[in-house]
Amino acid sequence: MKEQFEVIALENETMTLKANRSGGCHSCSASSGCGTGILANYFNHYTVFNKPVKSGVVVGDFVTLEISSSELFSRAFILYIFPILALFVGSYVGMSLFPVTELWQISFGIFGFIGALLLTKYFVK
Repeated sequence: MKEQFEVIALENETMTLKANRSGGCHSCSASSGCGTGILANYFNHYTVFNKPVKSGVVVGDFVTLEISSSELFSRAFILYIFPILALFVGSYVGMSLFPVTELWQISFGIFGFIGALLLTKYFVK
């Protein structure tokens, strides 16, 4: 997957890139009834992040970055599937430790889900 980013700042050995997300949800005709389109209206329409400087790049240039399909799949798994699996595993642990008390089962599931989100935030940068 390839995407173009605009260089908005250069500092030392780092360039700050802006990814414009206006082409996706805002151009679709179903954005007013789609959950993703509705949520996109509440957040910025661009993302800013840093990368090492490429030679010959100046502010205002557009650079193309590419991510392999295997890395895209692994990151999507970590971001979407891992927290859901942790929710179910946490609930199962709560069910095996406290078979009668449903509140503990739910609590273990929530703790598993939140723990997976925190691990994801820590390990995926």
